Amino acid sequence: MFDERVNPLSGLELSASSNQRATQLLARDVLCRDLGERLPTLLQYQEQLEVGSGTVQKALRILEGAGAASFISHGHQGTFVCGRHLGRLWAIAGLGAVTAAMPLPDSPEGSGLAAGLRKEFDRLGIPLQMRFMHGSGQRVGALEGDRADLAVLSAGAAASARQGSGADDWIERDLGAHSYYGQGSLVVLMRPGLDGGDGEVISTVGIDRESYDHARLTLAEFPGSGPLRYEEHPYPQLPAAVAGREIDAAVWHRTALPVPLELLGVTWRPLERPEAVEVSEALSRAVALAVHSRAEVAALLRHLDVGRIQDVQGRVVRGEIPLVF
Repeated sequence: MFDERVNPLSGLELSASSNQRATQLLARDVLCRDLGERLPTLLQYQEQLEVGSGTVQKALRILEGAGAASFISHGHQGTFVCGRHLGRLWAIAGLGAVTAAMPLPDSPEGSGLAAGLRKEFDRLGIPLQMRFMHGSGQRVGALEGDRADLAVLSAGAAASARQGSGADDWIERDLGAHSYYGQGSLVVLMRPGLDGGDGEVISTVGIDRESYDHARLTLAEFPGSGPLRYEEHPYPQLPAAVAGREIDAAVWHRTALPVPLELLGVTWRPLERPEAVEVSEALSRAVALAVHSRAEVAALLRHLDVGRIQDVQGRVVRGEIPLVF
């Protein structure tokens, strides 16, 4: 849920003339409001911005003249937002490019999600730059360290982040079922010589505990018991470790590799244990996560058209459109 009580005007000090400062801050405020919502009164704006009523009125006229917003007055009932262009408000507010911490685009889902977000931000008229990072921990760290404005994670990793630092610290937008892991895309890689038959013996399993998803999936598919042992390997190195017989098996999200697994003698099978299948379904949804105190980012997430993002992602996955980031 988005908390509309967050005040985008609080604690901001912009170095500019009073007119420019008022216009920037009003743009931020209107950006965070819904169509049909009542604006604060002129007196309230004067107190928040520490300017005169003429400056506030001029700033509102500038927003209307630029096509960034339109307002309607209902007399004593107040002034209401009746139109808005997010991209123009964003530019006038001086907010700059949005930085998104993204998963590596090495899978059809990841590439499609990046393309879908790019297309949606272009439609809204808001500049977007992407930083591709392996591991949800790194992406959450980028948010917490102010190196990113939003991060794309699996639903499970997002839930873990909320639990780790307080649910009220975050805002999120669900990007749809199987938008992070497509159906059937999570498999188990097996070293040459293991054919997946009933007589196979798996004694060493690769695990990347730096990856929330990989650790959960591995422990669900291969619960530690008997002679089974886990060996730590960075996730991107797991196919090579399986092919080189360093480990017997590893959970893997099917992605593009320089050398096809078949040429390495590596086989694969679907997840088998019901617990692992259940976990994979829970993790399959992509979530855009942001820091709750960023009211303007909360507004942006709220206005993303998830259907448009999913449409572009689906077309990329099906190979119908080329990738352009």
